[in-house]
Amino acid sequence: MDAPWTGTQTSAAGQVFEFRLWALLTEQSRGQLHVFLPLTDRGIDALVHRMTDGTYLRVQAKSRTVLMDGEVHIVVWAESLVDDEVLIVSSLVVDGGLGPTCLVIPVSDFKRHASKSSDEGRPIYSVEFGMRPRSDSKWLPWLVPTERLAERFGVAVAAPAEAAPEPRPEWRSDVGFLGEAEVTRRLAEAGNLNAFRPFPDLETAEIAVLDLNTRRVIGLQVKTVDIDQGRLHATVNIRGSSFRPSPTTFFTVLAWLRDKSQFHEEFLLIPSMDLREFLRDDGHGHLEFVWHPGSTAESHLNKYRHGLTELRALVALLPA
Repeated sequence: MDAPWTGTQTSAAGQVFEFRLWALLTEQSRGQLHVFLPLTDRGIDALVHRMTDGTYLRVQAKSRTVLMDGEVHIVVWAESLVDDEVLIVSSLVVDGGLGPTCLVIPVSDFKRHASKSSDEGRPIYSVEFGMRPRSDSKWLPWLVPTERLAERFGVAVAAPAEAAPEPRPEWRSDVGFLGEAEVTRRLAEAGNLNAFRPFPDLETAEIAVLDLNTRRVIGLQVKTVDIDQGRLHATVNIRGSSFRPSPTTFFTVLAWLRDKSQFHEEFLLIPSMDLREFLRDDGHGHLEFVWHPGSTAESHLNKYRHGLTELRALVALLPA
């Protein structure tokens, strides 16, 4: 594409920058940085899950398609910078990629060093940095060559190694999608919970939930079993090769009543660290346990049983 971006294409250019950024982080880290994108726009462009220690990094992406006086100029509304730990990532969109340099800076440092002014009475912060920065640039501590971008997210960029064979992917069933959609719908009812989905889906957590008040992030794996009145029990399966228990990852298990076309009123909420105590290896690459929704018998699952109407409130209280 040789023609420059026009003013009416600003939104599209921003999307191009974001997806190139997510792809670079995934490629450079060899999957050790896992990107979750928001299902609703509430100020955070992505959560980047650093798999090495479980940290979720909150990211705002800012881009430009042209240089002004040889520099990238970005302007940010002051009212949007409410979380000092968010990482602002900025660079230039060029044909087929990004410019040679990226700015990766926490909001706290951004506000400390940026120029502050106003636009029609609304306070703004502005920053200018070059693609080939000078040694005296005040932004130098936060500038990084684009080919080493992942290092600023705490993951070393190494030469490509021979990859081990990937396990064969498993297609999600329709009932599995129903469960994920139900959990997401219930979370959406809470104004302070922002749900993110992974692109691509590489790990145990398949929904990341950011509490906009506390800034805590937890990961949810959603499992949905298929039952009916004639068979009120089911086996919950987990793929062993992708199971990575973490203190911030929790399993939500729902039961779909096929003959009634509705979810059972009970669901399970299990810390992934606890799952290791009762999972059984089926000998074919899966870990499993049996669940009887609604059962009153004594079971190791009793402390994880909850009413489905409680899901939203329980997720809001989970530790991160």
